[in-house]
Amino acid sequence: MGLGDMLGNAAGALGGTDDIVSKISESGIDLSALTEMDADSVTAMLEEKGIDLSILESLGLSVEDVVEKVKEHLG
Repeated sequence: MGLGDMLGNAAGALGGTDDIVSKISESGIDLSALTEMDADSVTAMLEEKGIDLSILESLGLSVEDVVEKVKEHLG
């Protein structure tokens, strides 16, 4: 199993973007606001709310992935 597969499995085990979107929602952040912001603004706002996004990169995810998932969720 390659590193990419291992990281993909880890992201899946942690819920991937679905779990992250759920945590964002639980923190009281208006998810629709995220869809109008750039990645740096989203990162800053989430970090202010205590959501650590540093694990995203190690899981092969990005803030853009999270924003796309939010858009799907609001869909």
